[in-house]
Amino acid sequence: MNVTLILYESKYGTGKIVADTICPVLGPAKSFDINDAPHDIKYYSNIVLVFSMYGHHSCKKILKYIDDNKIDFSKKRVALVCIGLNKQDGINEINKIKTIINKECIFSEFIKGEMFINKLSSEDKEKIKAFCSKVGIPFGDLGKLDDSKVLELGKNLIEYFNTPQFIPPANVTKKEIETFLINKNTCTLATGYGDFVRATPLEYEYYNENLYIISEGGLKFIGLLKNNQVSICIYEDYKNMNNLCGLQISGEAEILQPWCEEYLEVFTRKELKIENISKLPFNMNIIKIVPTKYEFLCSKFKNLGFDSKQIYIPKK
Repeated sequence: MNVTLILYESKYGTGKIVADTICPVLGPAKSFDINDAPHDIKYYSNIVLVFSMYGHHSCKKILKYIDDNKIDFSKKRVALVCIGLNKQDGINEINKIKTIINKECIFSEFIKGEMFINKLSSEDKEKIKAFCSKVGIPFGDLGKLDDSKVLELGKNLIEYFNTPQFIPPANVTKKEIETFLINKNTCTLATGYGDFVRATPLEYEYYNENLYIISEGGLKFIGLLKNNQVSICIYEDYKNMNNLCGLQISGEAEILQPWCEEYLEVFTRKELKIENISKLPFNMNIIKIVPTKYEFLCSKFKNLGFDSKQIYIPKK
């Protein structure tokens, strides 16, 4: 299991906000103020270092922690998150830290932070005041932390950490996914837009690399009519951690035009007579879903020497 450790250095609270926000997104994960950080990181596969810009003192406590505990990042996936008001300064600081910890293959991100004068210590307030006077900018509150940017950071981080290192040939992954899909026939379809979300249990057919769902209608169509991006989940009953199998599909949905050729073919494959369908006192809708990404968690991969979670992107 890949577990993530988040260490943050936060003088005025912004670093803590960022760390606490991304922690559940990256789960299983745990975040620590650098002052309370564990001395041993052997249980963690992924490390996220979150720090704010404080002039020449940026990341000082994190770097001391690494040095004092002789932290070895060579077999870890590492991410650096810098919070500040000037992006170029943040990038310079990130590059400096990459050199110090001797690891070039690192995910890095700059998040624009915020500064409130009434939160500053007297010493910091005087330093900022002098700096503003020197560069000719007003002395006052600066910046605003954007929640959506922090959530986007969490999404990018989990994609980075979840990218498998031990990958089977693409045709093997595809075959395992298709076998799983063919042997199942029910899914949960998630649709939505804006504040509206809906998850619906449905029967599906997997045919010619697409999924087809016959539906009388329902609230899911509110999402489908406004947003063609959907997510599907298909899974085995949980037995134990050594026998996991679940599939998440991201895809694009289309409501087939009634009585078009593809619409009729779906009913024919289901051995349903078109004349009977046409006589129903209501419309039958068919949702076609074209998968754009598969995320397959399967213990079988682990037994074959690969990561248990694999990602497959269909060729268009």
